[in-house]
Amino acid sequence: MIDLLFILLGLLALYAGGELLVRAAIVIGARMGLSTLVTGLTIVALGTSAPELAVSIDAALVGSTEIAISNVVGSNFANIALVLALSALLTPIAVESLVLKRDLPVMFVGFVFILWMLLDAVISRLDGLILLIGLLGYLGYVIWHTRQQRINVSPADLSAQSLPVTILMLIGGIVLLSLGGHLLVQSAVTIAEQLGVSEAVIGMTIVAVGTSLPEITASLVSILRGHGVIAIGNVVGSNIWNTFGVLGVTSAIIPLQRGQVTDAMIGIMIGSGLLLWIFCRTRFQISRIEGGVLLAGYLACQSYLFI
Repeated sequence: MIDLLFILLGLLALYAGGELLVRAAIVIGARMGLSTLVTGLTIVALGTSAPELAVSIDAALVGSTEIAISNVVGSNFANIALVLALSALLTPIAVESLVLKRDLPVMFVGFVFILWMLLDAVISRLDGLILLIGLLGYLGYVIWHTRQQRINVSPADLSAQSLPVTILMLIGGIVLLSLGGHLLVQSAVTIAEQLGVSEAVIGMTIVAVGTSLPEITASLVSILRGHGVIAIGNVVGSNIWNTFGVLGVTSAIIPLQRGQVTDAMIGIMIGSGLLLWIFCRTRFQISRIEGGVLLAGYLACQSYLFI
């Protein structure tokens, strides 16, 4: 019972920390003059990927490296089949052609690269450095390519939150994310041992959904405010950050052993990415029906993993 309480506290801390980071990120993006899409792909995506980073690093440090890997794999899957699905059920999401040409291919290549790296059952420090170099190259190109674009933020929005307040939000978000990640990992490992379920399955399901809460919040709020571009940018960008950033940083610190992370788990993630690309190609939007298909697939795959 105490472990369930710690999981709830961890999820609450991750949610609050992610919310603080996202709010601060939006203000920073506005001050930097970034476009709405680029803000979603970079700053907002970084903020919403912070829980995955906190959980993966903490899991690696305590020796649960398969949670570090399965958390990223499960979060990538949840971002597509849960976050985007729920958003599309609210309203169809328009997809910019630039996302199809530039960002979705990078995301998909990252998914395949995870499969390739795990062929020898470990993501090494060299693999981590390669991932980080790839992330820096991608971010540099995105910012360079869109340096002339501006996001639609009024002077009143910028002055409503001062720089000191923004910095405090960032610090508070980081503290809450670190605390929430530690509570969630420790409790998830204990519950996995008690239920006889592998840490990989716990990481792919419960932990992954928990660390995807900021993505759910940011995307649904964006949809309700009429900014579907941020929703799709947040999800695709978050998956890129998870793959290249979270796995890159974590494996650069400690090599990640594959453990019981199965090919089926990796295949589910890659399959969801391929399905997303197909849906985005149909009339350049994700419809409510397609959102329903993604959500049904998510529930089916989660049931399969537990069974």
